[in-house]
Amino acid sequence: MPTKRSALIVLFLLLAACSPRAVERETSGTPRAPATLADTASGARCDVPAEVFVAEDIRMYCAMPGDVQAFLARESACQHFAGEEAYDEDRARELAYAIHESCDDRARLFNQLLHRHADNCLVHTELMLLGTRNELILDADSRALPNPCPRGM
Repeated sequence: MPTKRSALIVLFLLLAACSPRAVERETSGTPRAPATLADTASGARCDVPAEVFVAEDIRMYCAMPGDVQAFLARESACQHFAGEEAYDEDRARELAYAIHESCDDRARLFNQLLHRHADNCLVHTELMLLGTRNELILDADSRALPNPCPRGM
């Protein structure tokens, strides 16, 4: 009996550690990359929208420029709606519209952001990780871009 109780306690502790609030507390206390020092020096707080729910996306959201933040929120919505099942005809229409709104042109927007921020190592790295995770396809021009990060990063 004590073994079952301790296993249950461990399970609840693991669930609490994996909650979005725990991730938020972990990421808000860690120092950020130099690109965000102006934000931390001014004491500005960055609120991550509810649409951004993947831990990696939450971690990178505040360090990104506004256009990348908007893309990140849109991409998170796309991933959410694309993975949802329709339980009736009305919901199927709602999902089709939401997928159309958030998923159309995502590869084109992704490649535009790579070109726009081609000289920023932090943004380039995070966008490439996002692209790999969400299976975003690089166009020929984006593949030809030089890596802006110094060797060894």
